[in-house]
Amino acid sequence: MILNYMMEFVLLFKQPSTLRELMKSSAIDKLDNRVLLSFITGFSHAQLIARDDYQLTDAQFQQYQDLLQRVSGGEPIAYIIGYKEFYSRQFKVTPATLIPRPETELLVEQVLQLAPQNAKIIDLGTGSGCIAISCKLERPDLQVSAVDKFDDVLNIARQNAERLQAQIEFTQSDWLAKIYDEFDVVVSNPPYIEVNDFHLQNLQFEPQTALTDFDDGLSCIKIIVQQAIMKLKSDGWLLIEHGYNQGTDVRDIFKRDGFKNIETIKDYADLERITIGQKINN
Repeated sequence: MILNYMMEFVLLFKQPSTLRELMKSSAIDKLDNRVLLSFITGFSHAQLIARDDYQLTDAQFQQYQDLLQRVSGGEPIAYIIGYKEFYSRQFKVTPATLIPRPETELLVEQVLQLAPQNAKIIDLGTGSGCIAISCKLERPDLQVSAVDKFDDVLNIARQNAERLQAQIEFTQSDWLAKIYDEFDVVVSNPPYIEVNDFHLQNLQFEPQTALTDFDDGLSCIKIIVQQAIMKLKSDGWLLIEHGYNQGTDVRDIFKRDGFKNIETIKDYADLERITIGQKINN
């Protein structure tokens, strides 16, 4: 009798270890939890549901606990598993690269709409390469170049391009400083968060140089706009992603440097996020 009570006690407090139990009991976001379980087991999201009676091995359960602790400590899941989905493709990311955001997919959509057939486009501050690579794979006719200031970041972008079979010309350059060609489209998601913005406190795991200009959030944008007007062909377009509260300032910068047909596009949250402008030679 005592033995039976002891066995019931152990079972009652047994750690959940089947996928069904773990998907119900996790304290983190449900989608994040499924991403972790998929990473650990190698199962697709559909398989997690179809095989929800699967019991993790001791090693898998320990790995799951370790990863949960890292997530609870604020580490982004993308860095833990080593990739982030963007435009329905998986991109390798490391702590050297910014994690792609859904809002940036709008930037790709705008490029695809504005770029003429066989256009030459360049992505400034390419990071993981998600913008340049997505544009090339969606529009194989485009001639796509990408630059970044840092070698280790360019290596990640090159790896993504090779794995996804996208023909991109990569160059190490501080914005357009080492670029001598002309382009139909210049696109960039530069550092635009102000150095004192409280949002940076929640982004300590990501490269600060990709998030902030350590100034007012507009200094990199000003440089890009100044350089782009010199590198764009007549009727060419510049597209820049920026902060939700920077639309007015960015439009003024575009106007000051001679761009026409300036417009700001709102993101999924109805916030001003992307400003575009056209170089028109009178």
